[in-house]
Amino acid sequence: MVAPTQIGKYQIQGELGKGGMGVVWRGWDAAIARAVAIKCIDKSSYKGVELDELLQRFRQEAQVVGRLVHPRIVQIYDYLEDPQGAYIVMELVHGKPLSQHLAQGDQYEIHEVGQIIAQILDGIGYAHGHKVVHRDLKPSNILINNDGRIKINDFGIAHVEASTLTQMGDLLGTPHYMSPEQFLGKDITPLVDLFAIGVIAYELLTRNRPFTGNV
Repeated sequence: MVAPTQIGKYQIQGELGKGGMGVVWRGWDAAIARAVAIKCIDKSSYKGVELDELLQRFRQEAQVVGRLVHPRIVQIYDYLEDPQGAYIVMELVHGKPLSQHLAQGDQYEIHEVGQIIAQILDGIGYAHGHKVVHRDLKPSNILINNDGRIKINDFGIAHVEASTLTQMGDLLGTPHYMSPEQFLGKDITPLVDLFAIGVIAYELLTRNRPFTGNV
């Protein structure tokens, strides 16, 4: 997708990064003088059933996270669609993902790991209380603000109780952090997130993942 200058009411100020589904832009909401992040799907990159399913999941992410208002979860402000793409407008986090900290060799003391994990549990506990299971928790989806506070991001494959979008038998997630029941395509429960958080804690403490192999 060619960089736009405007998406809806939001001025585009540059690219923040690329993800599995598309580009994330830095936007500006002039009406309230607020910087935002805008995650986008380029519709021209997908076709037919693949595009329909991707848009369904994208809309679900906006609806699910839009109602989760918690300091440990990246807030969603708006959802837009036009012939070129679909867009989720969300809180701009001033920091970087935990995966980047790990890749650059940052070391964490036990008490620091405890603080990070406690914050993740705080946010995920709130999500679980609203019948939402993230099911793709991993360091790249844990953002750390410049002041050390964490924000949980990317609920794109979240499981919502009573939703028919993600059915039993689906294999969705990131293998290194997936619980056995996810691999086996069994019913998804909040325990899959707790398993992933345990893997993250192990990685922070040891600098290694507990489960390795070619995936």
